[in-house]
Amino acid sequence: MYGTYLRLDVTVHDSWRAVIRAAARKLAPHARRDPAQREARRRFYRQMLEYHSNAQHLVRVWRL
Repeated sequence: MYGTYLRLDVTVHDSWRAVIRAAARKLAPHARRDPAQREARRRFYRQMLEYHSNAQHLVRVWRL
């Protein structure tokens, strides 16, 4: 899944909303609308946000 985060084309300085928007664009249209896959979407978005948060933490620690 980390590879998917890297393909979102977001920078570390982007907001969490930009990450969610980019992640939503990676999903197929029917997957975005299917109520049966709601929990899977949430897990996907949360994982992308976790990777983004980790990347931001690295930048703050190493002052990149």
